[in-house]
Amino acid sequence: MSQIYANADDFEVLFTQMFDRIESEDSAAMDELVEQEMVVRFRLRGPDVELWVDGRSHPVSASFGAQDLDASFTASMSTNDMHDLLLGKLGLAKALLFRKVKVQGSQSKAMKLESLLHAMQAVYPAMAAGL
Repeated sequence: MSQIYANADDFEVLFTQMFDRIESEDSAAMDELVEQEMVVRFRLRGPDVELWVDGRSHPVSASFGAQDLDASFTASMSTNDMHDLLLGKLGLAKALLFRKVKVQGSQSKAMKLESLLHAMQAVYPAMAAGL
């Protein structure tokens, strides 16, 4: 299977725009993440990208690369699997069960990732249509 994203820069541009759009259109979609004060680290491969989602306060921010933050948990997966999660082709429970998403840290906190995924799924398909 070929890579969805040509390189890390393309991924970072799209995901930065996605989080900006979520914040401008429906910032309340991130309330559960903020209530839990979660910092989520995604370690992605193909291309290799480290995405941090900082939900300690509004606005929730996305940043890339090494950060001086303590993650609530780390989710590792391919960028193609992240793409499928955000398109709704791959459910979170199935991804965890079949180890397409590997979690370091609390599994119960990982399940709280669903609210973040739903917010991302609301805007991602239209943004990713040109990939």
